[in-house]
Amino acid sequence: MTTHIDLQTLPEPNIIEPLSYQDILTERKQRFIEYAPAYSDALELESDPINVWLQVESYREALLRQRINDAAASNLLAKASHADLQHLGAFYGVLRLNEEPDDDYRLRIRDNTIASSTAGSDVHYRKHALNAAPTAILDVSVQSLKDGLVTITVLVKKEHDVDEVVAKAASAVTASDVKMLTDTVDVNKAELIYIDVVADVYLQENTSERVFNELKASLASAWEEEARLGWDLTPSWLSAQLHKKGVRDVVLRQPEKLQSIDKTQCAVMGTVTLKLCQ
Repeated sequence: MTTHIDLQTLPEPNIIEPLSYQDILTERKQRFIEYAPAYSDALELESDPINVWLQVESYREALLRQRINDAAASNLLAKASHADLQHLGAFYGVLRLNEEPDDDYRLRIRDNTIASSTAGSDVHYRKHALNAAPTAILDVSVQSLKDGLVTITVLVKKEHDVDEVVAKAASAVTASDVKMLTDTVDVNKAELIYIDVVADVYLQENTSERVFNELKASLASAWEEEARLGWDLTPSWLSAQLHKKGVRDVVLRQPEKLQSIDKTQCAVMGTVTLKLCQ
């Protein structure tokens, strides 16, 4: 099985330099004093022309170094964005779809690159399933079971016809030039697991009720952003989403424990009942 590379877990690359304007200014002052120690007292005055000049030049140097960092980042798949990411995609033979977000495009580049050299792998099937309807598919999981059985689960975005999209994915992964001869491929739509949320919310003193009134929409947005196939829903995650600025405490009544979700399922927000308590 090929392991998916989570680009977000990669360490900060050494080529990108940590920057501090204050450090640059301090280094410049020290270097200046080495060559002209008679002016050391003048540098103690913020308004001194020499000090102002060093500040301006240090700021310009910080901008230049940041520009160099940006140029380096534009060549890294995990860091590139917008047009720079499109150039990387073109290099790997993956074109951006109309209005495709950077993060979705980035993952397609990653999966296509891995799949190009691993025929029959999980990533190979995932690539072809996603490419069948990339603007309509939110996630795909592939499980290689015994006796050559490959189970592919497709999570479809809510604004699209589920059966139609799954049919497209099935057609793509079972094509003669995609499916391995020894594999039996089974393609299914994701099972949606609706989970109700019940919580008591306590606000800080003098906090507007508007904070409470916005919690449900905020939770829905965060949930939609996170929920994918196999994403376990934890009470701690729910509490964190409800504990916005101005919230003193959250007592989660439901769910009481971790909701285990397997790779054929997706946790969907059910009824949310929030009670404002004093």
